[in-house]
Amino acid sequence: MIDTLVIVEGLTDKAFIEGVAEKLEAKCKVQFMRGNKPEKASRLLKTYAGEFNQAIILKDLHRSGRDTTTLINKLRNGIKHLENQGLRSHIIVVKRSIESWILAGLCINNPENIQDPEDELKRLIQKAGRHFIKSPEVYKQLAKEVDIEKAIKKSETFKRFIELLQPAK
Repeated sequence: MIDTLVIVEGLTDKAFIEGVAEKLEAKCKVQFMRGNKPEKASRLLKTYAGEFNQAIILKDLHRSGRDTTTLINKLRNGIKHLENQGLRSHIIVVKRSIESWILAGLCINNPENIQDPEDELKRLIQKAGRHFIKSPEVYKQLAKEVDIEKAIKKSETFKRFIELLQPAK
């Protein structure tokens, strides 16, 4: 049985989380929602019900033009009936985006307060003389490069994710 199902918003998020899980040797399956609709997360939870011990749903806060609070409430309501059936699920609202977590792991201060963390990440990588293209391959590589312990200290939401991914033994 898989320990944890992690549901993310996109392919680069999926690649980064898979890379972090590999680095930590955490047993999890990562699925992406293919869009930003709470119903899709609920469907994924139903599809994989019984195959995992807990679910973690990562929801980016940066989506402009959308009422994130409404989306999160819809998501909570959509999974509430599954919780009544014994499913442990956790919603983590990622401040800004997964790129904030990457910046935290690259030792950038206050990464969750950066207005556009994706642009900041691109700038930082280019400043180091590397070419940046947002792709699953690049994000998986970044997962290998980030300092997990420093990221935990610089990002409360990343810390919460790691605590759920690696419960105390």
